[in-house]
Amino acid sequence: MIETIVGVLAGLATIALARKIRGEHWVYALSLISLPTIYAGFAWYAGETRIGWQEMLFGLPFLIGGVVLSLMRQQFRWAAAIVGALWLAHGGYDLLHPQLFINPGVPAWYPAFCAGVDIVVGLYLLSLAATPARRDLQTA
Repeated sequence: MIETIVGVLAGLATIALARKIRGEHWVYALSLISLPTIYAGFAWYAGETRIGWQEMLFGLPFLIGGVVLSLMRQQFRWAAAIVGALWLAHGGYDLLHPQLFINPGVPAWYPAFCAGVDIVVGLYLLSLAATPARRDLQTA
């Protein structure tokens, strides 16, 4: 439970930082790239090369989505909805991860922590996509 609470706090800190640097139009999309690479990194660190590549294969939607959607500045609302959905999907992936993979490099606390971050950021982005256009997002 504590790892989820810390994850939620880390998600809120991520949102605050992205707003502070006026980077909401690219931070969340590019951050999607890190999500599968962290799990793969845990596997590679544990010497499980095959599992690391499997993690990357499962992470392709997040990698591709992160790169493509970070380039879509003019369609922020539309991109925010897709990026938010991808963050939520990764939160689901985190919760199912122990059933999907036996990755000995992943600390036991990490999936709950990551799910906390992912769900907070995903819900925030979906709320942005659902609200009227904000001038500060368009000029960020």
